Amino acid sequence: RISARVSSPARHPPVMSFLRDTPVIAFLLAKVRDIDIVVVLATLFVVMGAYLVLFVTAAGSPLARAVLFKTGLFTKAIAHMALSREKQGWPTRVDPVVAQDGGAETPLATVVSTKRVIFVRHGESTWNEIFNRGFGVRFPVRLFEGVLAELLLLFTKLSFFIDSPLSEHGFEQARDLRRFLARYDGDADSADCSDKSQVSRNDPLVSARRVKDAEALSGVKGTSIIVASNLRRACQTTAIAFWDRLARTGEKIYVLSSLQEIARNVDTRALAGARESPPLHGLESKVENVGATPMGKMVVGDSGSVVGLNTHFNTGNKQIGRKGYAALREFAEFACAQDADFVIAGGHSLWFREFFRMFLDDEHLQTQVACRKKIVNCGVVAFTLTKVKHPKHGDVYRIDPDAIDAVYGGFQR
Repeated sequence: RISARVSSPARHPPVMSFLRDTPVIAFLLAKVRDIDIVVVLATLFVVMGAYLVLFVTAAGSPLARAVLFKTGLFTKAIAHMALSREKQGWPTRVDPVVAQDGGAETPLATVVSTKRVIFVRHGESTWNEIFNRGFGVRFPVRLFEGVLAELLLLFTKLSFFIDSPLSEHGFEQARDLRRFLARYDGDADSADCSDKSQVSRNDPLVSARRVKDAEALSGVKGTSIIVASNLRRACQTTAIAFWDRLARTGEKIYVLSSLQEIARNVDTRALAGARESPPLHGLESKVENVGATPMGKMVVGDSGSVVGLNTHFNTGNKQIGRKGYAALREFAEFACAQDADFVIAGGHSLWFREFFRMFLDDEHLQTQVACRKKIVNCGVVAFTLTKVKHPKHGDVYRIDPDAIDAVYGGFQR
């Protein structure tokens, strides 16, 4: 026998009933109920049809190809902004202090490699110019100018917002850094930082370290390589700041996708694909006294500039599923695997701060300025990175908290 059940009336949770009865929610629900699904589907088919026509005509029309490229560019950028979780889901890290011999654990770790890494943050970008100067009365004007600049680039493969380049002020900051590097000799008094307390003095070990950093930056002594993020502003800053060295040696800047900024904003999306050079067209016009430098070893390359870029390590744009910690570790592995003693890296403030947080000891996470503050625009900070083989934890990377030196600009106050 099948017994009949009398169903009780559905009851809504008190919170849901409250939300449903609020005027705003009730209005939105009414609008949703009024949507004509036929109209929605018809609109969708029209948009898809227009995109299909554009795709077909792109084969013979440069204009259609440019629009198709720009449409895909913004679609992917907006999707990344909405769906990216690269700052979430990080595994619990091992305290890097275990990398020290005689540390908290009894087994001794074997040192595999020790490198001196020098971070160089990019200058102000066009995105920074609009959104990082405050939201006062000038903000709507800056935003309108930015949108207008983007519209003027509609039929090109460039963008004002996506992979934002340096602003005019950013170019000037890069030129200032170039002037500083031309005269920097490692002396603590010649270090240019907004907060002088970030510059260590009267310590022979620190002084010797600073001199070697200066020699590596100029490329006159020791072994060093220059790398940069695959975003334009990092490559532009690195190229201008080290222009004299690049013109003299003819060396190339290695483009690393692992250095791509960790954030959701559309300005963190790259224009250059895998093994492609970030576009640097017109860079020479931003270089001071460009004709006075020995450019005999420099020829115009795929970037549209005479600055040479090695794109072997550019694996293309970051994916929506990218995890930031994996990029940080990838760079640490890259740096420690190099034959050069110094790795000079042009990159981004959030990425740099997360790197310090990843590889500094737990006890320094709350006190070390590198973990709390961003490096200023065109700031230069050097530190020592060690890789060890630990019997329990495998490869462990550690930043020496006593060997972090602000060279130029330093950290924000």
